[in-house]
Amino acid sequence: MSNIQDEYINKHVSAAQITNTIRLSRFFLVSIVIVSLYIYCIYQFYFAKPSFYLNLWFISTVLFCCLSLLITSIHFKPRNFSLKHAHRWLQFQFLATGSFIGVGIALIYYYLPQYNHDFNQVHGLMLSALLLIVSQAFALTFLTQRLNYFCLAFIPAILPYLASQFIAADTSNYLFHLTINFALIVILLCANTSSRIHQRISALYCKNNRLVKNAEQQVLWTDELCQQLKTEINKSKEIELQLQLNNQLLEQKVKERTFDLAKMNTDLENQQQNLVLAHEIAGLRPWDWNIKDREILITNSKQQKTLKALKQHQHQLQNIIHSDDVEHFKFSMKQHLRGRSNLYEATYRIQNSLGKWKWVHDIGRVISRDPINQKALRMVGIRRDIQQERTDQERLKLAASVLKQASEGIFILDEQLCYIDVNPFYEKLTNFSQEKIIGKHLFDITANHKSQQRNDHYSIINQLLKTGEYDGEMNEKFLSGKELTVWMHINAITDEQNRVTHYIGIVSDLTERKLQEQRLSYLENYDPLTDLPNRFYYNYQLHQYLVSQKDSIQQLAVIRLNIDRFRPLNEFLSNSGGDELLRQVAQRLRLTNAEALFVAHLNGDDFAIVYEISHIRPSIQQHCERISQAFSLPFTIFDQEHIITLSMGIAFYPENGRQLDYLNNCAEQGLTEAKNLGGNTIRYYSNKNTALLEQGIYLERDLRLAINNNELIVYYQPKINFSDQNIYGFEALVRWNHPTKGIIPPNSFIPLAERTSLISDIGRIVIQQTAKQIRHWNDLGFNNICVSVNVVAQQLQRGQLLEDLDYAIQTYQISGSSLELEITESSLLENSITVKNLLDEIKERKINISLDDFGTGYSSLSYLADFPIDILKIDRSFISKIGENKQEAIVSAMIAMGKAMGMMVVAEGIETQQQLQYLQDLKCDIAQGFLFSKPLPESEATIFLEQHRLIPSQV
Repeated sequence: MSNIQDEYINKHVSAAQITNTIRLSRFFLVSIVIVSLYIYCIYQFYFAKPSFYLNLWFISTVLFCCLSLLITSIHFKPRNFSLKHAHRWLQFQFLATGSFIGVGIALIYYYLPQYNHDFNQVHGLMLSALLLIVSQAFALTFLTQRLNYFCLAFIPAILPYLASQFIAADTSNYLFHLTINFALIVILLCANTSSRIHQRISALYCKNNRLVKNAEQQVLWTDELCQQLKTEINKSKEIELQLQLNNQLLEQKVKERTFDLAKMNTDLENQQQNLVLAHEIAGLRPWDWNIKDREILITNSKQQKTLKALKQHQHQLQNIIHSDDVEHFKFSMKQHLRGRSNLYEATYRIQNSLGKWKWVHDIGRVISRDPINQKALRMVGIRRDIQQERTDQERLKLAASVLKQASEGIFILDEQLCYIDVNPFYEKLTNFSQEKIIGKHLFDITANHKSQQRNDHYSIINQLLKTGEYDGEMNEKFLSGKELTVWMHINAITDEQNRVTHYIGIVSDLTERKLQEQRLSYLENYDPLTDLPNRFYYNYQLHQYLVSQKDSIQQLAVIRLNIDRFRPLNEFLSNSGGDELLRQVAQRLRLTNAEALFVAHLNGDDFAIVYEISHIRPSIQQHCERISQAFSLPFTIFDQEHIITLSMGIAFYPENGRQLDYLNNCAEQGLTEAKNLGGNTIRYYSNKNTALLEQGIYLERDLRLAINNNELIVYYQPKINFSDQNIYGFEALVRWNHPTKGIIPPNSFIPLAERTSLISDIGRIVIQQTAKQIRHWNDLGFNNICVSVNVVAQQLQRGQLLEDLDYAIQTYQISGSSLELEITESSLLENSITVKNLLDEIKERKINISLDDFGTGYSSLSYLADFPIDILKIDRSFISKIGENKQEAIVSAMIAMGKAMGMMVVAEGIETQQQLQYLQDLKCDIAQGFLFSKPLPESEATIFLEQHRLIPSQV
């Protein structure tokens, strides 16, 4: 008994030691982190030279301690861990911690005095001793529940000191080593003593608990004995009373048992009737075969039992069982009688009294066998009429076959509108297999990205849930990528209580029918010769624009076009040639009028175009001029070129009419007037132009008058050298000094001028006035002023630019180096070889060439290499966004590229000091912008030049 008690105490003490150590190990790990941090901070604060190995040791120690704390907290929660696993974990944890302490002592004691000369041997001894003594003091405090836990942390930590006494014996530190050795021995002795004390305390605690439990158990046993004694006394009294009552109860129970037997007999009779009724309803006919006596008790269709001899019954079976099923019946019966199957079961056909065959299911089992030879003695079974079931199964198979062979998609949903079955055609429609559809919601297999689709699906689901039926056409895009037009019909299936149990859907693919309808619609609405809308569709669509969309489209222009002298030309070309001409005319009209709302072929050589009039679109006059210009090119018919001209009549909505027929008549009258004038002209229905047309025509007229009346003047915006802040020159900018409207900025009239030949006239005026102003400044002593002039693509391509430059240079006797031509990237796109030759000739006159708005156009770097470009001008759109990393990177790259290619770099649009400083740091050459000055007229530009006379005159 003593050995058992000692074993129990030892187990309890061991468990208590592990449990307490798990709890105290957290404090030990936190203490190690604190002392490591303290020593690391002392070194970093007093000894500035960082050490990689010390950093690595500190980080590794802290990470290990934190990870150990985390693992201990998660995996070793109180009363929820294995003592064996906890013991192994504590051993590993303390051994690793002691090893980290030992490595730290070795680093401090051996490595740091050699690595950092400011950190001498004494410092190493002090810090390493601090780490050792403090860590072991914490270990003595928290790890002495078991001596081996303390030793696992103690021994690796003192190894560097022990090794130092044998590896590098330093006589100067012998007293230190003696002191430390003595302290370590004392710590070890204290740990041993503390461990014994903890062990004794745990043992005493276990014994006290055991004594308390024993005392409590004795008290319980005493109470139970007293209670049992009282119970026995009460029982003896109750037995006397019970004996008296038993006689009375026995008599009562005899009466009750008699009554219960009578009731049970009644219940058995009722159950017998219920069983007979159940057999009759279910079509079951029980039979009982007494094999030993060779008799069988069978039940007929009226549930009447008949006892027959076995031979008589067998003879009857052979007459009524179908000949194809006799062998199966006999085989199944023999297999069960011989004990080869647990149950006899056979399905066969029998002939009824009317001579018709019906299916029955016969099932039975041997319930009694001879205990010696295991021969069957008695067998019972039931025969059931399954003719209706077989008929229903055939119908189900037929229905399933129809479902699979149907040429329409069919699906079945549950009450939650989730798929439970689909037929193969629906799989083909959706391009999804059945496995990927089953279980998903009705519209989970369709794309629901667009709000219109989501609204349609939501409306269908609401209608199904509300009315139980949906029937309609849908355009569906499935997640498989297949897009179809379908007709979907869904009906709800309800039970006896009118509750919805399922939904059945039928889906028809209307895609091909829609394509056929589109083909028919095309043949009905389009002219097959020209592939343009015909007169019917033209009238319908124009009516829609006039009525249905009049709130969104405020103004329309209807242009009626007719080929001049088409009839004689058609007779000359023959019918096939005339048809080819109409096809080419239609193609050219289509390409020329891409912005038109409508281009139609009404009949013969009669065409119509419908335009929307808007302030952001070109005028109708410009559209018509573009059409005329397009038709100035010849048409090639049968390898012969023919020049075709058009007559055009124009009517405007709503000025000339609001009804379809009236508006067409107005355009027709305009066309008739144009034809009467000999063709190749444009006529409007009314002599009064619309406000939009009047604005375009009058602006062009006024601009021509301005050129003739010398109303165009030139403003000059200064350019500043980054290097010395001197004036490099100016950029010439044209302005319109209108006699009544004052100064008009260029963005109001330059776009119109670029669409006509006026831009070349304006460019010529700017070159002449700039040359004249340079001459004036040269006379004032500013000989090295360079003025840049903007040149557009039309000036490069018309072939008059060289003449204009030569005339200006010779007339005003200026140097070509005083001029600079700013050319945009788009100007270099067309006829690049011709433009390059032209620029080479310009360079021969010592005129500088600048690439304007660099980076905003097509930005092909080949222009910089292929064309003789001297100056790269960075557009203001990049300068304005300086301060953004990406934009600064682009500007920096542009300047670096220009510098690398030997070009001068100009930055326009500088408005802030930040932009100026950034560009100056990148060594940009020339600055231009409102930070220095806005564009100035001639007189103010001269004053600005006089006030900043920093350029040394070269007279």
